[in-house]
Amino acid sequence: MTLLLEVLREQRAQAVDGPARYEQAWDRMVELVSPIWHNEPMWGGSCLPDGGAALAVALYLIAEEHQVHPRDVRRDQIEALLVKSTETGMTLPATLPLWEGRLRALRHDLDAGTDPVSVIWRRLRRDNSPPETACDDTYFDSTHRWDYGFVEGLDVVLAPRYALAF
Repeated sequence: MTLLLEVLREQRAQAVDGPARYEQAWDRMVELVSPIWHNEPMWGGSCLPDGGAALAVALYLIAEEHQVHPRDVRRDQIEALLVKSTETGMTLPATLPLWEGRLRALRHDLDAGTDPVSVIWRRLRRDNSPPETACDDTYFDSTHRWDYGFVEGLDVVLAPRYALAF
């Protein structure tokens, strides 16, 4: 059985060719989630790897913009990266261009196959929503992935059940 932390550490290994703060952000993410996911098995369709990767990218964004170490980034700064509906509390699609704008401002070419940040970003920006033609049962299937990978994953990582504090 493969553990989720093993998957995240494999993804972290791909960050070595990226900016220093990006590598540090992956280390910080693993440090933060290790206590809560130490024995979490990896299962097909899980959004948790996207959540861990999204947290690493978010830590990198804030740390790079503020020129601080990722361990100095606070949870409220990460939460501020998610545009939420005032009515439902759901993360809105406006979050995608916000993140992409910030990544571009840090001089990342989001289409570059050689930029480790852009490579992971292309996976995280994938929209997992069901097609408009999906039957009604799809919307009640709790195993179905929803929304962009980074939004869905980060919402889960920051959910109260994990009580991730930093």
